Amino acid sequence: MESLKKAAQEYVKAIESVREARKRLAEVIIKYLIATDDLTKCTELAISQNLGLPRSVVRSILTELSEHVLEVREFGRAKVYMFSKVGIGAALDYMGLQFTREEINELLRAREVKGGYRSSGIYTPLVAMKGDDGKPVCRFRGYAADLCLDTLVKRFLYLLLEEIEVKVETVTKKLKAAFGERGLKELKLLAPESSAFQKLIEPVSKQLFLHEWLIRGIADQLAEMPPDEIRRAIVKEFETALKRVITMLKRFGSMLERMGYEGLHKYFKGRKPIAYSLSGIEAKPDYRFHDEYVWATTLALREGCVMAEKLGVNPELIKEARLLADVLDIALEKKYRGAEAEGLSLMEWGIRQLSK
Repeated sequence: MESLKKAAQEYVKAIESVREARKRLAEVIIKYLIATDDLTKCTELAISQNLGLPRSVVRSILTELSEHVLEVREFGRAKVYMFSKVGIGAALDYMGLQFTREEINELLRAREVKGGYRSSGIYTPLVAMKGDDGKPVCRFRGYAADLCLDTLVKRFLYLLLEEIEVKVETVTKKLKAAFGERGLKELKLLAPESSAFQKLIEPVSKQLFLHEWLIRGIADQLAEMPPDEIRRAIVKEFETALKRVITMLKRFGSMLERMGYEGLHKYFKGRKPIAYSLSGIEAKPDYRFHDEYVWATTLALREGCVMAEKLGVNPELIKEARLLADVLDIALEKKYRGAEAEGLSLMEWGIRQLSK
């Protein structure tokens, strides 16, 4: 009987080992699909060849992932695997998908390819033109990478917005005082009409100007404004946006100072994300705070700083943004314990870590 029991336990261990290996392979395939911007490399055969995996194993894992994470699209005769709208979120919540900080920066950063437009992928966004050297250059972020970046950043922002919900309540009280409770309710019921009229007042520059959000405040006067004034107005708009982001991340930094890394994760444990969350399935999700939320956000901030330099934004503001991004990154990576435990504020501790 003891030998049978031992054999059974060895069998269970073997099964668990296989499950863990399949999970790791699924994570590898997911990261492969994020990394590639070429649809011809997203077929079952291409994944098998490029990763050196048996095709039968790849097919089995892709079938499992296609339940929620991936969807199959046909391009000619090829069946291409792409992320569903909620795919990255489902992988985070139900599979426990994880990235290192290095992976986030490598997989999600903007890419550049010499040689002009590439037609074998889906990009968000893509710009192709001649560079300063007269040679074609194509700059883009792949569809999967952009979806992943969007998911991580939006989830982080929604968590922070929930923390300042009291301000939303204050605004609501003010609006009630201005319009009356009945009047405000009637205005809310006019959401379809509001949406229709908003289409008339939004600037029509989206198809004419790549960075339409920068000219939103001056769109109506743009044609009459002199070039120097336009430049100053755009720089001011960008600086305002950058300051807003810095303020928001400092608010998060204050939470990290107060709670520490472990306390922060405990605080957000079980908080269902709004952005790209999956519902209606029996499996129990693991809703929690992911360090990847912050690493994706700081990546977006750094890329914004690249544009800020090109525009001529205040260098000190750019320096502040980059330092804050670096400190938040290392605080999560090294599990900053909070101001009380460390004896240092987040910025003091972060600067000391960065100087090592």
